[in-house]
Amino acid sequence: MAPCIDPLRCPSYAVGCQADPFSGALYDSCCVSATGLFVFAQNFTTGLSYGPNPWTRNQVVSEIGARFTLHGLWADNCDGTFNGTKYIEPGHIKNTSLPDYDLYGCDKTRSFENAAQVLASRPSKARLTKWMKSNWRAGDGDDSWFWSHEWSKHGTCTSSFNPSCYGKAFKKYDDFFDFMEVSIEVFKGMDILSAFKAANIVPSDTKQYNITQFNAAHKAAFGVEGGMQCVKRDGVQYLSEVWSYMNEVPGHNFKVIAPIPNAFQSCKADTLITFPLTGFKTAL
Repeated sequence: MAPCIDPLRCPSYAVGCQADPFSGALYDSCCVSATGLFVFAQNFTTGLSYGPNPWTRNQVVSEIGARFTLHGLWADNCDGTFNGTKYIEPGHIKNTSLPDYDLYGCDKTRSFENAAQVLASRPSKARLTKWMKSNWRAGDGDDSWFWSHEWSKHGTCTSSFNPSCYGKAFKKYDDFFDFMEVSIEVFKGMDILSAFKAANIVPSDTKQYNITQFNAAHKAAFGVEGGMQCVKRDGVQYLSEVWSYMNEVPGHNFKVIAPIPNAFQSCKADTLITFPLTGFKTAL
């Protein structure tokens, strides 16, 4: 991982979105990212398949099953705003019939659309690639695009992974590999499915739950509530994603925090939520 070598620039007590209590200054952006606030998102692809414009593929939904997979670690500004998608080519027109590769978040010079090739370029990362193929899945099967998107849009906005933080030891793509590995470590520490199961919330095509139950389960496991996201079909809302809010601390570690005021939750409190065991059968 990219070190912030000078302890004066990166004290052990540093926390993103907070000023140094002794100097009043913001922490070095290689110590904790300048954006400071992070959303950690986990997909529940079985639920995603019920979206109003289904794009998931039946085979992929079946392969994943009723479990959470990694969506991404998203760098937000401390007030909850974030950098919108930009396009690498001037005058780029999005082709709505194809995955839109030509995008980035904060640094187009470090963005790319061929993550699978980049991963394959380092045989020493074979175990990383194998893990991602199982647990970091795109619902439409285009994993390479998904990984490229997460890095290009979100990873390049995470300043603690900037090449300048590495010094002379930096090699091309070190930032990408480190960002993906850190995202995976966060995922391993946020076992949402087990948190729900401990609260007697399990995937079912017949039983329904309310948003309070889901948030209480998140709080029981991680100390704070999360953000519950749903899609809707035929008047029924289906859990599709769970967001957890975090601050970065030194060493590319992340601590769970309470959602910011008015944090986005697409699941509606006045409608019960289905946590589906089986996916919607699309035409794909």
